[in-house]
Amino acid sequence: MSTASRATTALQVIIGVNVLVHLLRDDLRPYLSIRNTYSVGDGSLKAMLLSIVYHVDTSHLLVNMLSLYRYGSELFVSTSSKRWSDTTRVVLCYVLCGLGAFFGVEFLSRYHEAEWHR
Repeated sequence: MSTASRATTALQVIIGVNVLVHLLRDDLRPYLSIRNTYSVGDGSLKAMLLSIVYHVDTSHLLVNMLSLYRYGSELFVSTSSKRWSDTTRVVLCYVLCGLGAFFGVEFLSRYHEAEWHR
């Protein structure tokens, strides 16, 4: 299997997992505190990890997965560097970006909450 096809397969698996989680979102909702900001300090590590693949509605899922496939294909599949076409790196990049987004949202939420109480 070529490196490009491994990267394409990794993107398809990530998209498949996101769609599966979306289809099961009502069953997964008890694990997410939709009204609260997730926080590792609050013991909600499971919610934090699930938030990487959880989408609120179908349009949110569709836009994110189309963007992932479009830009992910450009970055991981069409690149001339074989380093970025590895399955593990594709998945690791997705997870790290999801964690970065989580921490960014948590930081902004705390900032806005502090400003709100001022």
